[in-house]
Amino acid sequence: LVGSFFLQLPQILKIFRAKSVTGISLSARYSEVPINSSTVIYHLLLGLPLSTYGENIVVLFQNLLLVFAVWFYRSVPKREIIFWTSAFVVLCAVQLALPPALLPLLIYINIPFGLGSSIPQIVENAKQGHTGQLAILTCILKLTGCVIRIFTTLTQIGPDPGLLISYGTGAIMNIILVLQGWIYRDETKRVLDAEEAARKKNEGGQAPVDSAEAAG
Repeated sequence: LVGSFFLQLPQILKIFRAKSVTGISLSARYSEVPINSSTVIYHLLLGLPLSTYGENIVVLFQNLLLVFAVWFYRSVPKREIIFWTSAFVVLCAVQLALPPALLPLLIYINIPFGLGSSIPQIVENAKQGHTGQLAILTCILKLTGCVIRIFTTLTQIGPDPGLLISYGTGAIMNIILVLQGWIYRDETKRVLDAEEAARKKNEGGQAPVDSAEAAG
């Protein structure tokens, strides 16, 4: 549980220090939020030990903060913000109202959400040839967390297929992101250095330029 407080910290600090969300996939950020909320609701409704899902509560708030950061630094339209906020509230309300027989669906729907939180970022990294402000350390921590959760699921809950597939998929996706961070490390440094130089020249305090513009 303690480790969860540091899971998204590298990503949060990287964004706020740079005042930029260059290379961060917003659709991936949207998909990551319901992964944690669905997991919390699933364990809560089943009355499972807090030790098996407590870190998801902490990470949920961290992921919400990251969404807010992307909204702020990208100046996302209010209409989009209202839409996605409403969709999240409705999703949670529906999940909380599910009968016991359908509760396993909460974990199985995490599988597409998990893919949705990683694949758009992986594709964006491949298209742009760098990982931008994506914190690779956070990906490493996520990978470690998935491995730990596979172990705690097997030892404290049992061979729950939904949980194991969900955590296993998460581990594979984060392995790919970590590899991209290594492969694109030189280009990422070049792009971020160019963006930082452009930001320092901006004396008007305007929002940082997009990475493509900064790279020139």
